[in-house]
Parts: sequence; C-alpha cells; structure tokens
Amino acid sequence: MKKSIKHLIISSFCFLSATISLSAQDAKPFATYVGTSPCGNILKPFLGVANEPDCDFTKWTLTLYQPKANRPAMVKLVYRYGVSKPNTSGFMDEKRAEFEGHWTIQKGTKTKPNATVYQVTVHGIDKNLLFVKLSDNSIHMLDSQRGLMIGNAGHSYTFSKAKL
Repeated sequence: MKKSIKHLIISSFCFLSATISLSAQDAKPFATYVGTSPCGNILKPFLGVANEPDCDFTKWTLTLYQPKANRPAMVKLVYRYGVSKPNTSGFMDEKRAEFEGHWTIQKGTKTKPNATVYQVTVHGIDKNLLFVKLSDNSIHMLDSQRGLMIGNAGHSYTFSKAKL
C-alpha cells in the first residue's frame, strides 16, 4: 500500500511537471533573429563564460515564440562562441550553449521613450537581455541603462530576422 501511494505521488508529480512545463517547442515561432557580437566583459558573465579567456565573439540565434493563453511568451536562446578562425566566419574551437526563458514587450530606450523593447528573461540566469526593435527585420541589444550596445569593427549587437 505504501509503495502504491508513493508511486502515485511520484507519477502525479511527473505528470504535473510535464503539464506545467513551458517548453518553447510547444509554441509557434513569432520571429527568429541571428547576429554576432563581441564577447566583451558585459556579456561574458551573463553567458556564464566570465573566466573563458578564449572568446573573441559570439554568434546568437534568438527565437521568440508566440504567447499561448495563460502562459508567458517563450524564448529560445542559442549562442556559440570561441576564438575566431582566420579568414572564416567560424571558430577554431566552438563552444555552444542553449537556454529557454520568456519574453515581454516593453516601451522605451534611453533616447526613445516610445520605442518597442523586447525583454528576454533566460531561465536560470538572474539577468535579462533587452533588445530594441529597429525595424520589422532587425533588433539591437541594449545595455542595462537601455542604451545601444556598441560593437567593434567585426561584430555589432544588431540581429537580423531569419527566414522561417
């Protein structure tokens, strides 16, 4: 009897966990953006690569999913990073990480109070990423004061919409 109750409780917990799961795979994509950025001291801690000396730049794929009834709008963030491979757009020793989270639409940047801003909250990380919508086809990463992030000669913080 005790085993049956224990099994029932565990089964119920597993079922509820699966039901409550907010997997991005359950939703239809709203938009996918791709871009590159320097690793930099601002992004390294966020990405969990603060102590990684071998990080020249990061390639991002950010997929925003349409919200479902009574659920937050989900997001999937995939980033690849490493040392630049000479004469290519790739890495010598590519590292990769993938996260899910949720996103919301907000208003206002440092200089444009009515601008559309996407706030991306990555599950398991304490910080948010902010992106201002530049056009229907591009977004740009913002810093914590909602100013535009500044890139370098090789990589910006502007992401372009990918064809779905």
